[in-house]
Amino acid sequence: MHDGSTEKESYQTRENHKNLLGFACLHKQGEHVDFCFLPSSSLLPSTHYRGSSMRKWNVFHPERFQGSKKKNNYFEGWYFKIAMHDEVLYLNPGISLSSDPHAFIQVVSSTRNKPWYVRFPLSTFSADKDSFLIHIGENSFSREEVHVRLKDVDLDLQADFSFTELKKYPVTLTSPGIMGWYAYVPKMECLHAVVATTCSASGTFTLNSRSVEFEHANGYMEKDWGSSFPKAYLWIQANSFSREGVSVMLSIAHIPFRGLAFIGFLGFVQLKDSLIRFGTYSRARFVILHATETHIEAVIITKKHRLTLKGALGGASGLAAPKEGSMERTIYESIDGTLYLRLETAQGDLLVEDTSIHAGLEFSEAAKLMDGKHKL
Repeated sequence: MHDGSTEKESYQTRENHKNLLGFACLHKQGEHVDFCFLPSSSLLPSTHYRGSSMRKWNVFHPERFQGSKKKNNYFEGWYFKIAMHDEVLYLNPGISLSSDPHAFIQVVSSTRNKPWYVRFPLSTFSADKDSFLIHIGENSFSREEVHVRLKDVDLDLQADFSFTELKKYPVTLTSPGIMGWYAYVPKMECLHAVVATTCSASGTFTLNSRSVEFEHANGYMEKDWGSSFPKAYLWIQANSFSREGVSVMLSIAHIPFRGLAFIGFLGFVQLKDSLIRFGTYSRARFVILHATETHIEAVIITKKHRLTLKGALGGASGLAAPKEGSMERTIYESIDGTLYLRLETAQGDLLVEDTSIHAGLEFSEAAKLMDGKHKL
């Protein structure tokens, strides 16, 4: 017997989502730009960002350091991935501000499938105020170059990379990065930015006496900041397709907000100079057809496109991840998986069908994202 509970739940989900949406209004006053996030109900307070406060938050430069060393229960981390012909190297510099404040650099090589977590005193972390440049000790990271000198238990890494042919993710007034207008919403659990959808990496590194020199490897950069990673989420990224100039990223996550929760998503497909963006804020839709600890199949539908992704983990490494700012949670990421991509127009015309090696995949309770009921 049908009791109407499905319709009631769907209605409540839509109403909760409407409450979370709202809109941003803006107007100029002299040299300042005033922003007021106006929700469609009283669920969210009106929040103003003005003058120096806006500059301090760097909303139009999400790649830069967004935080402060004085914050509590806060993390911020950047993700650099270099995919060579037969090896992938992952570097994750960041800070953890909790009961044990410190800076860190995580390292993973696909040849070892072993993570290294190297701690530094918080005082060794610094960030340029006017550009994306961070230092942790003698290590430096920017959109143009990376220089690393790390020694730890079972780790001796020296690396010098340069990045060219870099594709930046567009930032506009109404959509300052891949978060869309959600970038203006205060107190989000975790915010995300794509620093480079793809780039060409060249350089050298020596890992435990093994030296590698490479040119025109596939590079990718992104970052996260906030208090915690989502309780349940999936993340997929790949740009080592046989077709040149193709890059893709998708993240679907459980998002708590002021006592409510919803399943949100964001991502993009780069086809050389063409960028297709999608997310909760763009009224795109997603369906997770299959989700296990090792495989995922998802479909994204927009007004103009249909995207099918099928991912499979390679060797996975246990990485430290944030929970209330503390890097105490363990997640498992593969940086050497495979990803099948099929992109069609809404009319069914095939734009690209390809498979990438060296795909990055993280699944954390991803099966719980399938029912769409937002109950975890």
